[in-house]
Amino acid sequence: MFVGKMLFTAALVCVSVSAYADVDRDSLQQAQDSVGVVEDVIVPPEYEGGMEGFYNYILTNFQYPDECRKRAISGTVEVSFTVERSGDITAVGVIKGLESNIDEELERILRVMPNWKPATRNGDPARYKVTMPIALKVSRANKNGFR
Repeated sequence: MFVGKMLFTAALVCVSVSAYADVDRDSLQQAQDSVGVVEDVIVPPEYEGGMEGFYNYILTNFQYPDECRKRAISGTVEVSFTVERSGDITAVGVIKGLESNIDEELERILRVMPNWKPATRNGDPARYKVTMPIALKVSRANKNGFR
């Protein structure tokens, strides 16, 4: 009989804790609803002409280093940079490089590229870190080294 009372008490405690947790979640949801919690709406930055315009900028301005072109070094470089609220480009860097001469040339042209349309957060300009891969394939025929 004593064992039966203990099992019943243990079951009652479990049910009480579960019910309390549900009430607590409901209270939290009601508090959030009354405050009017709004999720951030973030629109990423954009290069003039979109991604096609960005890649055309790279294609037009990147000069394949002679030694890299002779050795036909091709591959993908992962870069990052920050688009400031003003659209200026800062904090340019190579995350995953290919060859130091290629990485330096890519950083050079990213630092001097035209401003982007800045990102917005809830309609206001916002800083935004961009990380992207840029694929490079050497061509001996083209002046800038691209195929």
